Amino acid sequence: MKEHGEVSSRKRGVMNRRRVLMSELALVIAGVFVFRGLWMLLDLLAFMRTPAALGLSLLAGSVATVWALNCIMTQEGK
Repeated sequence: MKEHGEVSSRKRGVMNRRRVLMSELALVIAGVFVFRGLWMLLDLLAFMRTPAALGLSLLAGSVATVWALNCIMTQEGK
């Protein structure tokens, strides 16, 4: 027969996973609003509509993506 503490611990684990899932969902939705706001602010700057600024944005985004993926892969031990 299972003890009360074991059942309670399992229930807490399920609640923790739900809380993490809801937190991740909130983070994704919040990220959309931050992205949209930043996009709108950058559209206000005349410089950001030039080919040079678009190229720099693409380069900066690519470098940040490669760095982040490298960090994730290193963290996972691959």
